Amino acid sequence: MPNYRPGRAALMWRPAGDDGTAECLLCARACRIPPGRTGFCQVRLNHEGELRTLNYGFTGALALDPVEKKPLYHFRPGTLTFSVGAPGCNLDCQGCQNHGLSRPGPDFAPVEAPADLAARLGQAAQAQGADSWSFTYSEPTVFFEYAQDLAAEAAKAGRPTIWVTNGEMSPQVLKSLDVAAMNIDLKGFTEDFYRQVTGGRLAPVLDNIETALSRGVWVEVTTLLIPGLNDDPATLKRLAAWLAGLGRDVPWHVSRFFPRRRQSSLPPTPLKSLQLAREIGLSEGLNHVYLGNAPGFSDTLCPGCGHALVARDGYRLGLDLLSGRGVCPACGRPTAGRWT
Repeated sequence: MPNYRPGRAALMWRPAGDDGTAECLLCARACRIPPGRTGFCQVRLNHEGELRTLNYGFTGALALDPVEKKPLYHFRPGTLTFSVGAPGCNLDCQGCQNHGLSRPGPDFAPVEAPADLAARLGQAAQAQGADSWSFTYSEPTVFFEYAQDLAAEAAKAGRPTIWVTNGEMSPQVLKSLDVAAMNIDLKGFTEDFYRQVTGGRLAPVLDNIETALSRGVWVEVTTLLIPGLNDDPATLKRLAAWLAGLGRDVPWHVSRFFPRRRQSSLPPTPLKSLQLAREIGLSEGLNHVYLGNAPGFSDTLCPGCGHALVARDGYRLGLDLLSGRGVCPACGRPTAGRWT
């Protein structure tokens, strides 16, 4: 088939030489991709000098989730979010829990997605009563074209969109997003950790957290605490202080690690390490520090008087005194978030 072109035309790229090389502009890697090769994410192919996206319409994960699962604790609590994931990632984390989806391998092949696929999924989301749409499970940056079409369907239905991301997107991508909320992984706080454990870089993540906050996006930050690699108290202190400097109301989720992939020989994160990280976050001025993949410390408390405002049992809400108001009924202090 001499006219066959795999996948769909990609966005966010430019020619980069007379030899047909294409420079991808989706993320901080800015891969220069020769003809016939894919970028680091394995889902963007240079086909005869034209960049093609291979994962458009390839829905590798689809679910109706509690928004708390993203995790987002201060964004429309107790609601359901229509969650979509597609193959590919611009990182290669040693302990990735979704590596079958995020690292599909060199033999990954595109699917022929129906032209009305986004509209069909939009109808499904409405039928299931989704309050929002989330792009999650893998890295939405590398299924940008698919996510943008899905976001357009969400907008037609009056539903906000959420990105659950590693934060390594390019400034061009972040600027183009019409997104209401983001959970951004801040996987560590040194460039050495990022380079050795994730294959990425810290600096773009910090820049994108700051930019998203400045644009009015609701941002919550997650750090997976890996024993011996990113749980040094002094480093956590610097991380928490940096985050509090952006805003004391930015929620920080400190999540428990369990052995996965190339980190299968490591132990799970001790609970006392999680609790110490929470204490560090609070001592550095953060108002809301939550523990993930572990019991306890998941309730939202008033930063003024300590009154319980949202009580959680796993992903279920046992108490919600904020929705529609955002004000503590005990002392009248507002609590930052998107409560309606």
